[in-house]
This record gives sequence, structure tokens and C-alpha cells, in this order.
Amino acid sequence: MTTAALFFLAAGILTSVSILSIYQILFAIPLAYFIFLAIKEKNIQLPKSAWFLLAFAVVAGLSLVINFDLVPRPSKNFGRIKYFLYGIGGIFVLRVWLNEASDQLKKNLVRVFLFSMIVAGLYCCWEFFFSGKARVKSLTDTMRYGYGSAMILLSLLSALLHREKIKHWFDFKMGAVAFVLGFVGMYLTYTRGGLLGFLCGIPFVLYFYKPKLGLTLGGLAVLGVLGLGSIYLFGSGQYESRFLTNKNNPSDVIRRSQWQAAIIATKEKPILGWGLSNFHSQLKRIKTDYDLDAKEYHDAHSHNLFLEVASGTGLVGLALFLGWLIAWAAEAFKHGGMTRALVIPFGVALVVSSQFEVTFDANNASMIFFLYAVSSIRMPKGS
Repeated sequence: MTTAALFFLAAGILTSVSILSIYQILFAIPLAYFIFLAIKEKNIQLPKSAWFLLAFAVVAGLSLVINFDLVPRPSKNFGRIKYFLYGIGGIFVLRVWLNEASDQLKKNLVRVFLFSMIVAGLYCCWEFFFSGKARVKSLTDTMRYGYGSAMILLSLLSALLHREKIKHWFDFKMGAVAFVLGFVGMYLTYTRGGLLGFLCGIPFVLYFYKPKLGLTLGGLAVLGVLGLGSIYLFGSGQYESRFLTNKNNPSDVIRRSQWQAAIIATKEKPILGWGLSNFHSQLKRIKTDYDLDAKEYHDAHSHNLFLEVASGTGLVGLALFLGWLIAWAAEAFKHGGMTRALVIPFGVALVVSSQFEVTFDANNASMIFFLYAVSSIRMPKGS
């Protein structure tokens, strides 16, 4: 059951919400079984980060209970809590599966994921050349594909560089093709936040491979980011490329109004917020009452994961969420080896890109919390 669930996860992250839903249904069964088994055998060994995440899930649920009459679709909001529980419960499931599954089975599942990256990348190329669209949507939507692929491309690049350490379950040739097409697909979405997260993660990828190379090329990446940042903040020219737009473009006027509204929402209910993912229900009122820009854009998230968490679950929820993220980063870094090389660059891109988008959509949340679960299993240090 776990293997079947992971097959649909690998196949659906970058290609289909429907395929991914099969993973969610199938994975719930081993999840419940192994959690029950762990409790029964009194073998509840979880890292500190998991306890932060569990506490956040509880606060998220409580925020919805106290705001129940303000939530348009409670089942949808309560349903989002499952991603956090999958991250915690996945530790119990995957620590058994990783010990019992053969290297060939693991390699085949990785190939499924790489194949899905190739398909998604090829579809982006087809859209770009034959659909006439200025920005490709890919198979799952422009933003979720652009931001998701930017994060996972860093982990894939680390895997390619450290291929000798993981050759028993990683297909280098297929991985190289997936990286090239995945990068092209990500670029063609023109998601600026996604590309920024990718560029910020590159120095970490290279540093964990060869520190001197990482520092040298990482410095060039920093200069590139500073150059784009200067154009964005101080530029006044009009360019065709989205990557060279300045801060006064219409898209960012909307984004800043979303940030302002989320901050106001947090100030209005600072303890437990308006309910997990329920900021949008207050957006029209806040923009009208406080005379914010982009009043016509009033049924959407905050375009910032951390502001979304704060406005939905309050400062209590934000503190626990940050506790989870910091503890996960510390655990992955301390573990070293491939865990550090694969997780830290991914985490850098997650933090950076989440300043511009709520990256916890169905596809990316599933990917993030699977990586969290598998990286949190207590394996030999340095593995």
C-alpha cells in the first residue's frame, strides 16, 4: 500500500492534482496503521521539529474551530491540516518502508518521478512554442509548477553532483535529462519568486559538493541576485522580460496590497488569527476599510506563506511554524551527508520563494512534507 501510494505521489507532484489525490487516499491507510502500531508499542520517536509541527497542526485546527462561522468552506480548510499530519505520520511509515524496500524498488520510484519531470518539462516547451502563451501553465498551473520545480530542481542538482553516493537508487542519465527539461519548464513559467529561490539555493548546492567552488560561484549568484534586485527596486525602464521589471509593475502592486492586508488581518486577531487559510474571507472588507490598492483583487491568498500563516493562525501559529522550519533545518544540517545536501538547498528556496507565494498548495505541500518525513528518519549519521 505504501509503495502504491508513493508511486502516485512521484507521478503526480508535477503533473496532476487528480493523480496526487490517489496518493493521499492510499497513504492514509499505512499512516493510520503505523501510527497505531507506534503508540501500541510505545515507540514514538520523533525529532523536535515534528513536535513543533504537531503543535502547529493543533493550533491550526483550533483557529478554525473558533472562527467556524467565518469560514466559507470549513471542510476545505480543515482538510489542509492533513499535509502537516502526513509529514509527522510519514516518519512512522517511511522508516519501516525504507528498511524493507529494495534498492531496485526505490530506484524505480525515483525514475517515475524523473519521468514525470521530463513529461512536465516537455509540455511546457510545447506550450511555449505552439500555444502562443506569454507564460506557460504546465500541467498543474503556472505558479504551483514554477515554484515547486524551482525547489526540487536544487535537490535534483545535488543528487546529480553526489551521484556516486546514491548510485544504488539514482539514475544519473535520466536525472540529467529531467534537470535540463525541468529548468527550461521552470524558466518558461517566468515565476520571479521561484527563480530567485533557485538562485539563492545554488550556492548551498555547490558548497556542499565542493566548498571552494560553492563560495566562488555562489558569489556570482549573489551578484546576479543583487543586480536583479537593483533593477527591481530602482529601475525605471520598461523591458519585455518579467525578470527585469521594476517594483511599480501592476502584478507587484497587487502583491504588496495582499501583504498589507495580511498584516492588518494579523493585527486584528493577533493570537489565533482568522482560521487556517481563511485570510481571503476578510480580504475585501480590509481593502475597503483601510483603502488599500487593488480592491478588485479580493478573493485570494496573501502571496506570502508566512503572512498567510500569521493571518490565519495568529502569532502563536506563526511561532510554532517557524519553530518547525528552524528545527528541521538544524536537524538536516546536523545530520550531514546526503540529507544535508538534498534538504538545505531545498529549504533555502522554500523560504525565499515563500516570500512571494503561498507555496502550500496541494502539490507542493505534498512534496514538502514527504521530503520532510523522509529526511527526518533516524538513519546512520552522514547518510
